[in-house]
Amino acid sequence: MVRLFLLVVLLACSSFLSAQTHMRVHYINGEHSDVAIEQIDHVTFVDASEEPTDEVSLTGNWVWANVEMGYYELLTFNDDRTYTGYDYYFTYGFDTMTYGWYMLNGSLLTLQSNGYGYNRRYTWFVMGLTENALDVMTKMGRFVYYRLQPEVITLAIGERLSCSDGETFVFADGAIVSLENNQLVGVAKGITYIQKRSEENTILSYKVVVE
Repeated sequence: MVRLFLLVVLLACSSFLSAQTHMRVHYINGEHSDVAIEQIDHVTFVDASEEPTDEVSLTGNWVWANVEMGYYELLTFNDDRTYTGYDYYFTYGFDTMTYGWYMLNGSLLTLQSNGYGYNRRYTWFVMGLTENALDVMTKMGRFVYYRLQPEVITLAIGERLSCSDGETFVFADGAIVSLENNQLVGVAKGITYIQKRSEENTILSYKVVVE
């Protein structure tokens, strides 16, 4: 009878768990965030006091870009916990700007966004943070931002720039600069951002100024 009872309990728990699609994390301030279970590889609990002191800094500029979605985003995290977000929708030729403050608590990145006529709060789950890549899970899906390199590329309209051996351009907006046969081509005056894959298979983001 005991075995039968345990079997029924286990089956009931299994049925309950199989119906769940998200993991909900509750915070002491009463708020919560949901992470899709299908996006989670594993969960690790660590003692923050045992983490290395030379951890990667979030401070700086990070670029996410996608040709199919028609826009790129530049996130700037400042030392004073403020941030700005710039989105350029090159498919339609307009941009948006937001600003606010951020807080990184373990694997949870909170963004308080302020703009014209709205006030929003986002909680992102940080899947990974390295010197070059910020990998986050949001309610809109998973995004990888790549740190903006200090070098600035300058081009004239019509000027071409080839990659070094072993490198490949992987993103250009097609409005300010375009890609032709793995060459960067200046199209119109302005400022934009591009990404290329290095010999080490690392994606790097660069600012481009077309004069």
